[in-house]
Amino acid sequence: MSNPQHTPARNSGEQWYRDNDYNWMSDDQWQCFEMLCDLCNGAHHIGGKVKQWGKGVAVNLRYGFHASTYDYDGLTRAVIMAHDRCIRFEIEPSGPGMLRLVFHKRHLREGGEMWDRHPTLEAAIERVRGQQS
Repeated sequence: MSNPQHTPARNSGEQWYRDNDYNWMSDDQWQCFEMLCDLCNGAHHIGGKVKQWGKGVAVNLRYGFHASTYDYDGLTRAVIMAHDRCIRFEIEPSGPGMLRLVFHKRHLREGGEMWDRHPTLEAAIERVRGQQS
């Protein structure tokens, strides 16, 4: 099981974003930005401006996020990353031909309020499979 506080080392290009364009981000928002960078295979592939979204971050996209479960596996990768990193990930509409990707960092695996926690992937699988029975 991975540590929800773990942040993988970033390359100097993405650190540039923190020092310049995105210096407004809190540590939690930065961890969300890192997940977005990993999901898009680098900050330079994010197809929109990352904005503050409450205590999280969001980006409106017309292209660049291929959300599938196998080939072009962005959806599968997003789900696994979100559970490993304790980040709530949401895809929502954002106008004609656009999607908004929303990220909010969580700090608990269990207990607390719904908006404070994020289960492990294993716990989520167990819950979903239990609902299918």
